[in-house]
Parts: sequence; C-alpha cells; structure tokens
Amino acid sequence: MTMKKHLIYIIGIAASLFTACENISEDERLLDVEGVTAQRVVLLEDYTGQACVNCPEAHKEATALHGEYHDNLIVVAMHAGAQAIPAPAGLKQSEGDVYADNFGVKTYPNGLVNRRGGLKEYTAWGGAVREEIQREAPMNISVSAIVTDDQLVVKTDLLALENVSGKLQLWVTEDGIVAPQITLEGPSPQYVHNHVFRGAINGTWGEEVALALGEQGTKENEFAIDAAWKPENLSVVAFVYNGDGVLQAAQCKVMVNE
Repeated sequence: MTMKKHLIYIIGIAASLFTACENISEDERLLDVEGVTAQRVVLLEDYTGQACVNCPEAHKEATALHGEYHDNLIVVAMHAGAQAIPAPAGLKQSEGDVYADNFGVKTYPNGLVNRRGGLKEYTAWGGAVREEIQREAPMNISVSAIVTDDQLVVKTDLLALENVSGKLQLWVTEDGIVAPQITLEGPSPQYVHNHVFRGAINGTWGEEVALALGEQGTKENEFAIDAAWKPENLSVVAFVYNGDGVLQAAQCKVMVNE
C-alpha cells in the first residue's frame, strides 16, 4: 500500500475510531499524521457490589451519562470489596479487589474517570466526564473481537498522534446479567447488571506499548471465556494508560462465529 493511500485512509477516519485493520509492512509503520485528530473516548470505572444499597443509584448515573455521550463514554462495572459477591455465585472476579486496593477504594459506590483526579462519588462523575471529553487524545485505538468455541480472539490496532508510552489493557465485559442486587427499595432478585467486568484478557495490568509519533501497532490476544457467560452479550474494552491516566479507550461488541 502506498503512503498516499495510507493518508487517505487515516484522514477518512479522523473523527472516529478505526473499524478495520490490515497487515502493515515494516516500512509503512510511520505515517504523516499532521492535522489528524482522534475523538476522545473516556473510561468510567464504577466500583460496585451486589450488596451495596446505594450502588444502583450510581448505575443509574452511569447509564444516564452513557445516554448523553454514547460511544465517547465506556462504563465498566467493577464488582469489588466486602459488599461484592465472588464468582461463580456472584459477579466479583479476583481482579476486582486488586484494582480496588491499588486505587484505594474504601467506600462504595465509587469511581474513576480516566484514572485522573482520584476517586469520585457518582454525583461528581458527570463533571469529570465532561472535562475529560474536552482533552485532546494522543492516539487512536480500534479493537475487534470474535469468539469461536469459547475462545475469544482480540485484535487491537493503535495509531500514535504523538509519542506514546504506557500499557495496553484489554478487558471483557458482559451486559444483561440477571442477578440479585440490594437497592434502596429492598432486595431485587431480578436486577439487570450491565457492563460487568468479567476478566482481564492480557493480564491484570496489561502489556507495555511504546509508539513514536505516526507509528502504528497491532496486538493480538486470545482469552478463554467462561461457559456461564453469554457470548452475544460480551464486549471488549481496550485502553492505554500510564501514570497520567487513561490516554485513550475503545470498545467493541464481540462477534460470535457460529
């Protein structure tokens, strides 16, 4: 592929994330990206639990924010702490407590917006999301995923719009899980849980990435999904982070190879 064709392709997707990927030869990894911008996608980590009486109020706020920002906001419900019920009976995965301990989550509900500015109560999420949406994104991320015979195959494409160094994190989440939840109105045995963290695809803290301005990168990962999960309800969340917070994020629905 010629450099001219690369530039046409990149400019055509400047206002959105990549939707496809291809093999890139070694001499085509650096692109002229002058004037190209990336649409900021914000990650909201909602630390929650099934026995947390106020957590459904935070779920409502996250849903409302997603309705406002749509694809520019990714929500992940991270069940953690003493008020979360461990899998398989409940929705807490082992990584949940690891993340909560690392970020100092002591009370629930609580949240992180792009891992910047510290923990925030759900009433402050809206302002934090609005602030992060305005920040210029230093890179583009595109992710695709397909599941075949309980094996999830994920491909992530990266394009640096400035020098980028950090870690690529891949998570799998699930929507539409019907499971008990304590609410302000009392127990709700048929509560519908959405964007629930199910597992870390490429390790608890992800894998190192370093890209120069204009450099492209591709990562391929595989992950065995639990038989209790519904593949048609799964999504993959991809984000790059470092000590300054989340640099950019992306999400895709999992395709099912029948």
